[in-house]
Amino acid sequence: MVCTGHHTDPYWPTPFPGQKSFSGKLVHSHDYKDHTGYDDQTVVVIGIGNSGADIAVELSKICKKVYLATRSGSWVMNRVWDGGEPADLAYLSRFMFTLKAATPWFVQNCLLERKLNKRFDHGRFGLKPKHHVLSAHVTINDELPNRIISGTVVIKPNIGSFTNEGVIFEDGSEAPKVDTVIFATGFSFGFPLIEDGQLIPVKENRVDLYKYMYPAHLSPKNTLAVIGLIQPTGSIMPISEMQTRVFVAALTDCDRRIVTDAKIVPYETVAPQHQPLICALKISPPRLQQVERCVAAKIK
Repeated sequence: MVCTGHHTDPYWPTPFPGQKSFSGKLVHSHDYKDHTGYDDQTVVVIGIGNSGADIAVELSKICKKVYLATRSGSWVMNRVWDGGEPADLAYLSRFMFTLKAATPWFVQNCLLERKLNKRFDHGRFGLKPKHHVLSAHVTINDELPNRIISGTVVIKPNIGSFTNEGVIFEDGSEAPKVDTVIFATGFSFGFPLIEDGQLIPVKENRVDLYKYMYPAHLSPKNTLAVIGLIQPTGSIMPISEMQTRVFVAALTDCDRRIVTDAKIVPYETVAPQHQPLICALKISPPRLQQVERCVAAKIK
């Protein structure tokens, strides 16, 4: 079982103009451990995913200035929901799934966006994205709205270019002296530990796995499975446990219903049938595998 996950290789975007001449530090969130060494610095964090928001919030308590640069904004959801319940406990239930199945998609978006804006007006503070809340991953953070309102975290558009000592944002504003720029730009993944990555090929951050587990091209009786290379709506651990149970049951022939001998249908053949689901999502390359709703191989 290969359980290496999809947060393995730091993803660096195409270098910005002037980035090579920048005299400060360039760090990826993969290498960020804690706030040690950032005291009284001016820091720019690129990316408003969960890692970027967490880093910006933590550094805002000790840094001189923290800028949080985002290309398109994000919807921010808190961990604590109504009545003090965890948000996922309140939102991910059989009742809510039944209700969602009977409610039009645009109504779901409208209700949830209204709920989030009651706590924190995304438009007023420059975070409201162009996409709807259910079209992409939300940013989960309890402290970020307070930090933005207090001015300890400053929201900015994406970086336009670097100078020798600072950065210029796309709106023309400038941070003239920046000590560190942290790239919270996500991850790509691969399997270099297995035959130098050739056994399970990854192309454009996508891998073809039957049932999101089996490299179906290996053999009729597959003894290799990838566990946890998914992004569920809730916790990943129960899904990973179920995948492990399926793998062991198939390996020991405990359940004859489990089929591991499958014909491969090329991804390019299957993907167009599901294209509207992918087009509805506002995603960047590192997140493509996490949000695809179709498999690249299926039983004929």
